Amino acid sequence: MKLYLSSYRIPVPEALVSLVGLPAEEMKIAIIPNAKDYYAQRAQDYKIQEIISYQQSKGFVHSEVVDLRSFTNSSELKKKLKQFNLVWAVGGNTFCLRQAMKRSGFDAIILELVDNGIVYAGDSAGAVVAGTSLAGIESADIPAFAEEVIYDGMALIPKVVIPHADNEFFQEANQQTRLLFPAEDIIELTDAQALIVNGDDKKIVSADIAEIH
Repeated sequence: MKLYLSSYRIPVPEALVSLVGLPAEEMKIAIIPNAKDYYAQRAQDYKIQEIISYQQSKGFVHSEVVDLRSFTNSSELKKKLKQFNLVWAVGGNTFCLRQAMKRSGFDAIILELVDNGIVYAGDSAGAVVAGTSLAGIESADIPAFAEEVIYDGMALIPKVVIPHADNEFFQEANQQTRLLFPAEDIIELTDAQALIVNGDDKKIVSADIAEIH
């Protein structure tokens, strides 16, 4: 299993390249946009294009948006995602993303996908859902934006993920999560950090915060 979980976007691009094992310009990336589902369509389109432009600026030029709302059959979704080297779940409302993953069957097939060599990556909400629980994040994200509120994470890692650990805007939510879980069950990431999982090898990599904007 290979995972790249970050607090904000791609703080260390070279670590992602090394994890996937392909040059950035050769990677095929599926962008999962559903943490943005609470936006009006024009705003959502703008936000997604912003992400595509950011990835292109880092050398990741082959990406395609895969909207989980378009899939009700997990076999069709699996067939689609097998075309990519990397699946990237972007940030936004964690509850919207988690709902879309459950309804589409994404959470039922992701373990098979990563076991077959596809890398799962996500920043902010995309990192949180990879952990065991969303509890505490309701202090930052509005649960009611999702039609179905799901607090269980996908448990790709046996930890609760706290992104934006150094961001003042998220301190209330972060502290709430810290109160709910033992410290040994939590992984905290600053906006300059990413957790790299490559089989049994796990490490946190970091970049100068000035380099990631």
